[in-house]
Amino acid sequence: MPRRLLVVGGGATGVEMAQAFHRLGCPRVTIVEGAGRLLAREEPFAGEELRAAFQTAGIEVVTGVPLASARRDGNAGTVVTTLADGTRISTEEIFVAVGRRPATADLGLDTVGLASDRFVNVDGWMRVTGVGEGWLYAVGDCNGRALLTHMGKYQGRLTADVILGRDVPATTDVVSRVVFTDPQVCAVGLTEQQAQDAGLPVRGVTYGMGDLPGAQVQGTGITGTSKLVIDSERSVIVGATFVGPGVQELLHAATVAIVGQVPLDQLWHAVPSFPTVSEVWLHLLEQCGL
Repeated sequence: MPRRLLVVGGGATGVEMAQAFHRLGCPRVTIVEGAGRLLAREEPFAGEELRAAFQTAGIEVVTGVPLASARRDGNAGTVVTTLADGTRISTEEIFVAVGRRPATADLGLDTVGLASDRFVNVDGWMRVTGVGEGWLYAVGDCNGRALLTHMGKYQGRLTADVILGRDVPATTDVVSRVVFTDPQVCAVGLTEQQAQDAGLPVRGVTYGMGDLPGAQVQGTGITGTSKLVIDSERSVIVGATFVGPGVQELLHAATVAIVGQVPLDQLWHAVPSFPTVSEVWLHLLEQCGL
């Protein structure tokens, strides 16, 4: 275990591995993220709350400054990293977590007229576009639609149904995602900004996890935030985010509500048990005016 570690990238992989290395015994961990905050694709409060937890634990976070260069002094010496603003950080190792490239170079895609160094484009039924007669399918990370294990499994099940001739709808664009840090960050669907960029008439409602009786039962000092993004015209949820300890189990209810386009006035009658953390749904719907 290195004494000093630099993690390049503040997305899901970067923050998970930074905290993992720190808890496994690396005393000095620094995260460098070129964007203005951690978890830049999620709601702003998620990255802010995670950053506060990291700093309390002793993990240094640098945002808004890209990495410019890195060099190692000798074969096993110190790695000196220079940021775009001239700041230098000395560590023993660097962990790079700034995205993935598809491993499609040696699959023979060029024999059917496809590029072999990029993600494979597919339609909603996982059929590869650009290949005649629709005989070729691409499932999982190689198609670049949602690089998550559970989404690859879902695509595999749907593709099997298509090949067997069953009439199935196209794949959903609603992706659930969990960042396994402490606190956890869980989200599904769109952030409020993403929904606005898509032209949807939305508003957001939030509630503090620490204000729940169910959270107080779990222990003292429980904090976090939950948020729903509401399509005001259709009165349905299009996005949800939960930050806090163990909140991943709240996520599937939000996924069901979004995929099923359940109206808010029906969700109001889905009564959560007391005292559980899932009571956050009651308070969020109250914020909607129900």
